[in-house]
Amino acid sequence: MNSKCIRCLLSFVLAAILSISSFCFTAFAAKNVIINGSVSASVTKIIDGDAIEVKLSQSNDTALVKFIGVDAQGYDDAVSFLTGYLLGQTVVLSPDPSVASSVGIWNNMYVTLNGENVNKILIEKGYGITNPSYMSANQFNEYLTVQRTAKAGNIGIWEKGVRENGDNTYFGNITYTGKLAYKNKHIVNINTATPEMLTEALNNVSGGVANAIVNYREKNPFNTIEEIKFVQGFSKELFDSNRQLLAVCTNINYADEKELFSIGNITEEEVDDIIDYRRKHTKIPSIGVLKDEKLLSDNRYKKYKDFLSTYDKMKIDITENENVVNVNTANHSQLVAAGLSSKDADKIIEFRKNGYTYKTLGELAKIPGIGLSEQQVNEFEDNLNTKTDINEATDYEMKSVFGNDASKIIYKRKYVSAGDVAEFLDYDKYSKIKNVIYVGSEEGEYINMNTATSAQLAEYGFSSDKARRLASETNMKSPSDLPFEITENDRNASLYTNINKASAKELKSLNHGITDGIINEIISYREEQPFGTSDEMLKFFNDRNFFSFYNSVSDILVVR
Repeated sequence: MNSKCIRCLLSFVLAAILSISSFCFTAFAAKNVIINGSVSASVTKIIDGDAIEVKLSQSNDTALVKFIGVDAQGYDDAVSFLTGYLLGQTVVLSPDPSVASSVGIWNNMYVTLNGENVNKILIEKGYGITNPSYMSANQFNEYLTVQRTAKAGNIGIWEKGVRENGDNTYFGNITYTGKLAYKNKHIVNINTATPEMLTEALNNVSGGVANAIVNYREKNPFNTIEEIKFVQGFSKELFDSNRQLLAVCTNINYADEKELFSIGNITEEEVDDIIDYRRKHTKIPSIGVLKDEKLLSDNRYKKYKDFLSTYDKMKIDITENENVVNVNTANHSQLVAAGLSSKDADKIIEFRKNGYTYKTLGELAKIPGIGLSEQQVNEFEDNLNTKTDINEATDYEMKSVFGNDASKIIYKRKYVSAGDVAEFLDYDKYSKIKNVIYVGSEEGEYINMNTATSAQLAEYGFSSDKARRLASETNMKSPSDLPFEITENDRNASLYTNINKASAKELKSLNHGITDGIINEIISYREEQPFGTSDEMLKFFNDRNFFSFYNSVSDILVVR
């Protein structure tokens, strides 16, 4: 073979090698691409309970996807679910502006199938737990909400019983090797833990805030974890960083050793006895077993039983003070029995003028000369009501509303509507209390007299003349500032608006440029967690460029 042929052959071989290399490089480069923006893709492989491989619809590229907010790594049921639900399906992949779009070869994405958010479904159906690596995600708090429901219903993972141990979490006998929600942190019962336990268990909680938590619950036990936001110093940021560590009621069947130790002054021997009993009997069937089997001393059982359960309880209904009263009708001695000072009781009664009834507890702190701060009003939330459910209220509260007529009204309970009590009262007495009683969901909605237009006030029953007169008034801080007496036909008017409870219509009556969009954001925000302080409200409106609105109405907004 001459040199020319040899050169030709070498050129051909080299070209072939380069062509193959180029093909291989191109093929390799097309694998595991990083996705920019929202794309459509078909699911080609289920890698794990929270990870999939996809083929992008507009190219032959493949990509590896992690589900934003979900931790289900190593959980076989999640893999089985995704295999049946997603494999071979065309999905939409969307990033979250608050989450890094990729980590290495992995794309962090929301996965949507036929309009359904698969990330949320995984948590909602108990196929995974929330992954705090994604705490900044826009939908993370929504995932926490559905997780609590799944946990309370013992669905999926929660039915098997979540266990934490070191860097692993166990589902029954299944070792789950995903990332722990909070490494080296344990759930703490905020109704029973000592200040020292709270500072040790929670992130960035100082001794001062821990003491404030204990002082608050002594007057007003926490009925939900969200209520901790009403404790002075416990900001939204603290709540968000500790949310998964908080409990108002300890599940004695699933609590680990450290969570059990957050039951006040429980002894090491009692913790060992509870764990040993669980080991021998699979589970504790009822709270009474703690007393009957001497797993807790009689004193500790009596003190803590209301904050213990044999299953996950996200909400409890505990009131320390038996003397709950209606602040609109209670007399001096009844208000004092509820925990108020004699001076503050006098102030509350003094400002019940012009037919006005308090619509929010927060306005009590606004009464000139009263000794109640916003924090103290929050602490009284269990003891004071502005409206009374006549079917559910204690006998003492009923007496604070109906006085000497209470016994016959209590005797006939199971009312269909609040108006049913009219037959037991004379007209004058009924007309005075009709707007401070309700049944079930009858509680009603209000309108703010400081900001509503005359047309809005007319919608709520005010005459044209009264509506015009009120609309011309400004800065009314107490009932004595009202230009006329409120009658029974227009008693749904308020001087203050509770941002956590106000209806969309009441929020609309704040005016000052408020929009339907911001009203929807307020309602969405408080459904996930309540506004706890004025500072939190300020930040909320600042973040949405609505500072001028908040500045105009801040004096008449309250959180209770």
